[in-house]
This record gives sequence, structure tokens and C-alpha cells, in this order.
Amino acid sequence: METLQSSLEIHGSFFDFNDALKKIWKKKKFVSWFIVICTAIAVVISLLLPLRYTATATILPESEKAKLSGIADLASLAGINIGGSEGSLLKLYPAIIRSESILKNVIFAKYFSVEFKDSVNLIQLWEIEEKTSEQNYDKAFKSLSARLDISLDNKTGLLSLQLEDREPQLTADILNRIIIELDLFIRKKRNTSASAQRQFIEIRLAQIKSELSFAENNLKSFRESNRSIVNSPSLLLGQERLIREVTINNTLYIELKKQYELAKIEEVKNIPIINVLDKAEPPVKKSSPKRAIIVLVVFLFSSIGGMCYIVVKDPLIDNYKRYKKIITNT
Repeated sequence: METLQSSLEIHGSFFDFNDALKKIWKKKKFVSWFIVICTAIAVVISLLLPLRYTATATILPESEKAKLSGIADLASLAGINIGGSEGSLLKLYPAIIRSESILKNVIFAKYFSVEFKDSVNLIQLWEIEEKTSEQNYDKAFKSLSARLDISLDNKTGLLSLQLEDREPQLTADILNRIIIELDLFIRKKRNTSASAQRQFIEIRLAQIKSELSFAENNLKSFRESNRSIVNSPSLLLGQERLIREVTINNTLYIELKKQYELAKIEEVKNIPIINVLDKAEPPVKKSSPKRAIIVLVVFLFSSIGGMCYIVVKDPLIDNYKRYKKIITNT
């Protein structure tokens, strides 16, 4: 065993750079053909790879907080929180976009493709054929999420979306559909919130109206029962309290009535909430495959691989023969 180890160490531990260059030069024809063949294969493969296009869109969520600030203030007086932080909502946009509530509608929407005669959904477009419809949807959902890139700039509030697919117009259409679904989702949530606000104000308005009517009747009864109160400090004080009660309830009623009308408008309003800064347009240039990089990488690795093969081939063969001979003798 010691003879085997020493033999292999003597013949395998020394590397002569000049000798390696001589071997490579001697086998330059083989190395050249190896590089040419590998590079040619890389060129063919890169040409056969399907083209991919990346569409980009930028949106800025529009704040609705100021429009309902009066309602929120009134609700807070009653100890009810009916509005969240707009900044917190903004940070949730990437998660909302990737949610099933948004992407499910995007998947089953219809799109036009040059590969199909009629409009198709994404399951048909990507030719997903699993065993069940649930598996088809699940695979389409994962594929769409993987193709979608979302980034949020916390300083500016800009939300950038990128999507990659095989047709320029189709890619832009899918990305724009995502933005439409996001706007519909947020609008629905806002309308639901506005409905809850309207209901809250409506209940409170009825209460204040009743309290105002009660205070006014009390003041009326007091004045009818006390025609002369000038010389009575206690009656004057009682009248001031009743007047103050009427004034407070009247002020609350007027303000609530204004906010009630605003809430009814918000409840039925159907205008876009998402402000699209840059709509997705069909990309002019492909994003992948990067053929030049693929060919260059294969050229470099085939060059290094071919030369390394020439350098290490003979020592490995010699060591193998020597090892086999030693094993046979022992």
C-alpha cells in the first residue's frame, strides 16, 4: 500500500507549466474543434430558446384619507376607529397584488395571443394540463406570481411592477389587467368602508336628532312655565343650561348631516383610486434569452475545459495504469 501511495505521489504531485503549454499546443487542433463544436451547440440552443419580453408599469396609490377625515374624527369621538393609516396600506400593496383576490381574476380573464385564434385565459395560454382544474389553477397561480416582480419605494410611494412573458402586447395586457384588478379590489374595500361609515353616521344622526328635539322641548316647556326669570338667578342658570344643550346638539346635528351627505357620495362613487403613472406598454426589445452572453460563457468554459482535459488526461491515464499494475502485482 505504501508503494502505491508513493508511486502516485511521485508521478501526480508535480505540475510543469511549460509542459502543459506544450501539450495544449500539440493538441491545438483538438482544442479548437472542441471549442467550435461547443460554441456552435450554444448558438443553436440560444436560437431555439423562446423569446421573453418584460413589460413595466409604475403606479402611485392615491390617498383618500383627507376626504373622509371629518368622518374619522367624529367616529373617534365615539371611540370607533373606522380608518387605517394610508402609509400602512401602501406597504400592503405588494402582498395584495400577489394575493388570490387579485391574481385569480387575472388568470381567468381573457387575452388575445398570436398563437390562438380566440381569446384565452392564462391556463389555456400557458397550456397547463394537470389532472384536475384545481391543479391547473394552482400551477397558473404559481407561474404568474413567479413571473411578476414588485418593488415599492417607501420614500416616494412609487410601486413598480414588471412581468415577463413571450409576446410584447400580451405581456403588457396581463400587467395592465393586474393594475385594473388592484384598483377594483381597493375601490370595493373603500366603498365597503364608506358604507359602514354612512351607517354609523346615520345611526348617530338619528340619536342626535332625538336628543336635539328633546332639548328643544325642554327649553320650550321651561320658558312656558317661567315667564319672568330676570330676578331669579337659579332660573336664569337653568335656562342657560337648556340653551347650551340645544346649541351643542344643534351643532352636532348640522355637522353630522354634512358628513352623512359626504359618506353617501363616497358610498356610490366609482372613480379609479389607483393613479397609474406609467401604463404598461408592449416592450420593444426582448429581455431574454441573452444569446451573446450564453455563447460567450460557453466559449470561455469550453476553452478552459478543453485545455484542462489535455493537461490532465495523460497523467490520469498513467496513474490509472500504474495503479492497476500495482494492484495486479500485489
